[in-house]
Amino acid sequence: MSVPTPRRHLFKATAVLASVGLLAACGSTGAGTQGGGDAGGGIASEIKLKGIYDTTGPVAYAGVGASKGAQLAMEEIEEQGFLGEDVSISLEEVDTAGEIERASSEFSRAVADPGVAAIFGPVAGQQAATVAPMAEQSKVPTIFNQAGSEGVVIGDYTFRGTAPMGTYYDIAAEHLEKEGLTDVAVIYNGTYPTFAEIGQEIFPELAEKHGLNITSSQAVQSNTQDFTSQAQAIAQDKPDAVVMLLIAPQSVTALTQLSQAGYDGQVMATSVQAAGNVAQAGEHAAGLMYPVDFSAAQDGELAVDFVKGFEEKYGETPDAYAAEGYDSMWWLARGIKASGDSSREGIRAGLQQVAAEGFEGVMGDLTFEGNDMRVSGVLVEWDGTDEKLVTQ
Repeated sequence: MSVPTPRRHLFKATAVLASVGLLAACGSTGAGTQGGGDAGGGIASEIKLKGIYDTTGPVAYAGVGASKGAQLAMEEIEEQGFLGEDVSISLEEVDTAGEIERASSEFSRAVADPGVAAIFGPVAGQQAATVAPMAEQSKVPTIFNQAGSEGVVIGDYTFRGTAPMGTYYDIAAEHLEKEGLTDVAVIYNGTYPTFAEIGQEIFPELAEKHGLNITSSQAVQSNTQDFTSQAQAIAQDKPDAVVMLLIAPQSVTALTQLSQAGYDGQVMATSVQAAGNVAQAGEHAAGLMYPVDFSAAQDGELAVDFVKGFEEKYGETPDAYAAEGYDSMWWLARGIKASGDSSREGIRAGLQQVAAEGFEGVMGDLTFEGNDMRVSGVLVEWDGTDEKLVTQ
């Protein structure tokens, strides 16, 4: 694959960091064959990572996307010789299939392997919150994508390469206020902590801030597949907008049934519905809006080049999850470069150093609150076949 242009920009963005890292790593690349173990070993010739994702089940779209983005970044890191000409990175992946018990078991197995230098953890909030204490206790640096609930970033060894949805959902409330869509119905999946938090706490606070009136708020469960009663109640109330906080498969059904019930107002969703995840709803999904941390419609130079490189590798357009996985892998690489050490302790120190400084990724200017990523986000509209930017 030809070297895409974002690689050159990433080099420019890390010029100072790279110079520090090269001094630290000079003469140490290849000092060991594995990337785990104790600190002080320099950058190993083989850095072994573990990915514990949902690649099947109801949130598989998040795990699959993150994995693809991470794999693309790994190729770039190696092709550039970013960590040294002879340094290779491997990412062994296992599927949690939406099961907390499996995530816990696989995580225990990973931390017990001294060759595993770092872990990319589960995307589901409940799984991530279960394994986060294990990461801290075993002192294995773990980067989570998605998993936006509380109890995930809890110490020095837990990191999140996705800005929690609630930190940029203000974009949605601002747009509703601007358009005069002040009467809002809310329907949310109360099983998933991120959606429960936004539905019960964050959006009510945003509604008060932006002068919105919540006409109704309905919680459903993750196994809810029929939204007829909720759709009929919403249509009868005739709100100006509906805030829909549901997983992707539920969204297709809910959008269809809202339309069938006679509701034709604005629906505001989440990044879960991004990149065609609601395409099966057909015309019922046209006009859907949602705030995202990344959209392939963004026109920033790094974003455009990332989309090009992703399409060349996979033959498809990247979604937000792919961008998160990509930027997270580059965060890890920058961390290793910063500390000059691919051990668990070296990676932990390097990730924290990079987080303190921030960096430019395909999602934009990435800043951090401690070990937790923050982005500005953009609002997009699904026109039935593609995404269009509403805000930059």
